[in-house]
Amino acid sequence: MIAFVRGTLVAREVGSALVETAGGLGLFILVPDTTQRQLPEPGNAVRLYTHLVIREDSWQLAGFMSVAERDIFLALLNVTGVGPKLALAILGQVGIDGLVTAVSEGRWQRLREVSGVGPKLAQRLIVELRGVLAEPLASDDAMMAEAGGTAAGAAGGPPADDVWEGLRALGYTDAEARFGLEGSEGQTSAERLRWALSRLDPGGGIRHG
Repeated sequence: MIAFVRGTLVAREVGSALVETAGGLGLFILVPDTTQRQLPEPGNAVRLYTHLVIREDSWQLAGFMSVAERDIFLALLNVTGVGPKLALAILGQVGIDGLVTAVSEGRWQRLREVSGVGPKLAQRLIVELRGVLAEPLASDDAMMAEAGGTAAGAAGGPPADDVWEGLRALGYTDAEARFGLEGSEGQTSAERLRWALSRLDPGGGIRHG
């Protein structure tokens, strides 16, 4: 939905990072320990591949140092009983290689080392992730190429619109923002943003205008 965030790292803490985008938007991003350990010192540039988790009572932006980490996070979210917080904990503690090994070898006891994962959930993770983690994950090179293509497609001048500016600050081009907002007239800002994001990423990837 939000493919990546690029900007300056303002602060980093265990489990989160604060990034200021080029548009001046400060984003609080949840990160697993594996990503947190790779973050640069505050004041340096950073790029995080992201996923926006939308719930009735909150919107949470999760960020990862690699596309592979984000893809596994999404796979974990598809497992019954696993929410964003637990998915980040599993990924951060077990890691990509550890999780793939545990699933392929059926070592559900390894997953029980993560707080909040009981025996039933550990076994369910093995069953539901088997086959999923064997599928090819998107490469960082492919994502970089996609990002480059997106930037090249920008055209036209943006209107004076807070939702438009928010989309641009999140990395969308003028063309993408224009496409996303088509048909949203008359809605509130929150509704228009939700509408735009659903149009820009109806099936897990950025759609270009």
